[in-house]
Amino acid sequence: MTRFETDIQYLIDTTKKLVECDSPVGYYDRIHDLLRKLVAETGYELQIDNKATAYVLVEGKDTSKTVGVNAHLDTIGLIVRGFNSDGTLRVRQLGGINYHSIEGETCHVVCRDGSVVDGQVICNHHSVHVFEDAKTMERNEDNMSISLIADVSTAEEARALGVSEGAVVAIDPHFEMYDNGYMVFRFIDDKACVAAQLHTLRWLAQSGEKPLYNTLFAFPMYEEIGHGGAFLPVEVDEYVSLDITLIGPDYNSNEHHVGIIVSDIRSPYDWEVSNKLIACAQEVIEPEKWNQQVAFHFSTDANASYFSGNNLKSGAFGPACLNTHGRERCHIDAIIGTENLCRAYVLGYGEKN
Repeated sequence: MTRFETDIQYLIDTTKKLVECDSPVGYYDRIHDLLRKLVAETGYELQIDNKATAYVLVEGKDTSKTVGVNAHLDTIGLIVRGFNSDGTLRVRQLGGINYHSIEGETCHVVCRDGSVVDGQVICNHHSVHVFEDAKTMERNEDNMSISLIADVSTAEEARALGVSEGAVVAIDPHFEMYDNGYMVFRFIDDKACVAAQLHTLRWLAQSGEKPLYNTLFAFPMYEEIGHGGAFLPVEVDEYVSLDITLIGPDYNSNEHHVGIIVSDIRSPYDWEVSNKLIACAQEVIEPEKWNQQVAFHFSTDANASYFSGNNLKSGAFGPACLNTHGRERCHIDAIIGTENLCRAYVLGYGEKN
């Protein structure tokens, strides 16, 4: 078994920086600025296409083939669709929001002019001391609003702060890292995987090693609504997503695990690519810390790219995560394993078996 040296503190610090940089679906200004800085520190060059996907291309030993690995920058969030008479904001979801998990949470309302107003997610019947049905009202987009943390009591006063239809709402992540290695915060999906890719890039730069093939490190922006991987440069032959994997019935995993997704709600992943990932995991991850998963209620940018008609083979893996699309939880072991598997894949370990 091969054991890679891993800069664990870099993984933690980079994940925290990424998590605390708001990037709900469609809002990419801040996260692109941060990514430019982080990529520049590795010595590589960042390119961004018209779809707001960021890329770093690393030349391989064999330049006749190009593979891609991706981890998405966008997170679930909300978008303002209108105003209630009391100045609270009516919203629609961006991605698979579970409204129960965000009730009472603080948030940032990012206005179209770039200004930011603090807010709080509330149920319209928010208090058991006021509303008879406060406990039973369904938590959905018709019954949930954003209450601005400001002296606002009318729609006009909310508009005067710069809020308009189309403003996006970023939920506070509340990053917590525990001494025993557990991590609890929103948007482990997929900021932890972005950190893993950046670690691999940094290691390639520092070690002077080359990937086996030309490797495109991609950072899509619309994964949470299903089309982050819809476009890819034509030269990409294989495309592998780093994304969260699952804990619960049917998933023999815990927060220490890396999962290799062999099938999801859309389709099986490519047989050959999945077998390469399995071979890589056998080489670099302890047997008790990885598994194969057949996922439902779940898909990735790799399969989005495949289904959009790109001529490629797809694969997927990533850290097992509890309470997905809520305040998520995993262990640093899973992030280390995800980075090590990414490194093994781009170095071509699966090709040697």
